[in-house]
Amino acid sequence: MKTIIKSNDIVYISWVKNILNTHNIKYYVLDEEMSITEGNITAIPVRILVDENDFIVSKKLITDAEKKINSLDTN
Repeated sequence: MKTIIKSNDIVYISWVKNILNTHNIKYYVLDEEMSITEGNITAIPVRILVDENDFIVSKKLITDAEKKINSLDTN
């Protein structure tokens, strides 16, 4: 298993989970409960892990989706 993201941003975490679910990539979420119980100090980020065989594909999917979102930002 390899960590694909670490974040305290619950919206971003949900978004990543959705991307992985959409592409049928199995993942594990670690420290979600600890992150929630510790409140707003953001000392414990939530981690999403994927199998090593899915790591490169998962990273590419997330990176490509982020690029699409950033291209929409016209400021």
